Formats: sequence, structure tokens, C-alpha cells
Amino acid sequence: MSILVTGCNSFLGYHLLNLLPLQEREIIAVSPEPPPEPLRLTGVRYTQTDLTDYKQTHALLSETKPSEIYHLVSQEFSLGSTGLKPSSLLQLFILGAYHLFEAARQVVPKARILFVSSAEIYGGGRGVMDVIHRESDPALPLTPYATAVASCELLVKQFTSAYHSDIVVARAFGVTGPHQDRKFVLSSAASQIASIELYDGETAIYTGNLDVSRDYLDVRDHARALVLLVKRGNTGEVYNICSGKVRTIRDLVQFLISLSKCPIEIRIDPALERAIDIPLLVGSPEKLMTLTGWKPMISLEDSLRDLYGEIKVRLAAEHTTQKAA
Repeated sequence: MSILVTGCNSFLGYHLLNLLPLQEREIIAVSPEPPPEPLRLTGVRYTQTDLTDYKQTHALLSETKPSEIYHLVSQEFSLGSTGLKPSSLLQLFILGAYHLFEAARQVVPKARILFVSSAEIYGGGRGVMDVIHRESDPALPLTPYATAVASCELLVKQFTSAYHSDIVVARAFGVTGPHQDRKFVLSSAASQIASIELYDGETAIYTGNLDVSRDYLDVRDHARALVLLVKRGNTGEVYNICSGKVRTIRDLVQFLISLSKCPIEIRIDPALERAIDIPLLVGSPEKLMTLTGWKPMISLEDSLRDLYGEIKVRLAAEHTTQKAA
């Protein structure tokens, strides 16, 4: 039996694939488009499948017969700008999840499925007492992205209740670390800072609103939590994946600037600001920790150091390629 991972174009997908038993099981990584070369791993079978097409999804599961499925599609998108119209985003998430769950029900009804959701579904909360979000808090989505993942969680309830499908939900809070796409706030800032350090570029970076507070984890700690939930998570249950600690985005960007040793100014670009931004988003990891014994192993500072170092290597490789062309 194989292991199937959707959303392998994301850096979370890449780090998750690194943790899976490549020598013991066939690992199938699924995405609509091939992943970039730096995110491809030897020993993984990559395939392009459109999950919004039920025939393609059914055929994929019929051919691969996975015993474990990690559904990471939501992690491919920047929360502020998904690049999709709301109607297309809802179709991709909801129809894709429905087709995957239904095909699994028909083809591999005993497969363990992990759906990776987002803490964005908590919205802004209802007051001070709701600041640290627990899994029992109601969904109050403020964006199409949040509505899409909240709707997918409802599909999980339907399939676990009506058909006894074996599905677990992981709610992801902030994630960063090496190989993150530059469309996300911290990786974007790191890329701009590294470009200034390497190539004496403009001495300012451009960001959206930095005066928001988030609960961040290193991507490798996050990937470990996903593996543990597939092994130990209870069917139909939801688990926050977070640190329980909060930092402002401004503080984290300032830390990235300190790594460069260059005098760099932060400039706010209104075009980069989200139309709807949640001022504070922090969760409790107690349920996950109690069940699995998981805890973060990589500090946020080390995560940002690794992100910055990897982005400098990435930029240097891109620069060499451009010069050769």
C-alpha cells in the first residue's frame, strides 16, 4: 500500500515528503502542475492530477491504492492573495476535497486521511477570552480562503459521520522555514533583504501591514506533527498545530534584517496589504501535545535563520542561471 500526498508544490509538502518512509512504501506526490525542481525528491513518484475532476481522482486512487492520504492543498496558497477568484477557490477546495473523500470511500474505504485546514477559520474571535483558540471554538471565517477550508471541515464531518471514513483534521497556524515560496510575508521579506545584502540593491524592503500578531512554527516541526496525527489522531477530531506563542510580524521582519548586517528600511506598500486582516491569531497546542507528545523542536529564530540562508542560496542560483542565459 502506498502513501499519497496532495499539495506537494508547497514547502510543507516538500518537508513532509522528507519524513515519509521512502524505502518502505511507494510515495505518490500529487499536484495539478509539476513542483519546481528544488522541491523534487529522489524516490518520490510525482503525478499531475486535477482533484476537481472526479474521474481523474478515482482513477488515481484505483491505481495507487493508498493506505494513508495527506491532503495539503490549502497550504499551496498565500492567505492574503490566493491568485484565484473566490468562486474558483471555493470550487478547488470544496470540490477537490469532496472528490478525494468520495473516491477514497469507494476505492480504499479503510485509508487514513489527514485534511490540513487553517486557523484562518477562527476569524477575529469574539473578545479577549477567545484570544488563544482551541479546537472547540466556532468557525467565523472572514475570507473566501477561510470559508473554503471551513467548508472542507464540514465535509469531513459528513464523511466521518455518515460513511465512517477515517479522516483527521489538522488546523495549521503560521508556518515558515526553508524553501517557503516568496509570496508569503516572511519569505518575501527575507528574499528582499538577501537581495540587498548580495547585490547592493535598494536599501528598503516593501511589505504589507506588519502590526499583526501570529503564532508561527518551523515547517519541519509542522511536518512532524502531521505524521504523528496520521499515526495517532482520532477519527473525526480536529487538532491545532501551533506553538501557543505569539509574535508580531514586525518583530520577525526586524529579526530577518538583523541577519543581514545591512541598514535596511521597511516601507509599507498598500498594494501588499490584505483587505481583511486578523489582528491576532494564536492557538493552543495542548490537545496535540497530550495525544502525541509532540512539541516544537526548532526555535522560530533558528527557523528564520535557515529560511534566510536557504533564500540566499536560492537567489545566487537564480542569478547564475540568469547570467548564463
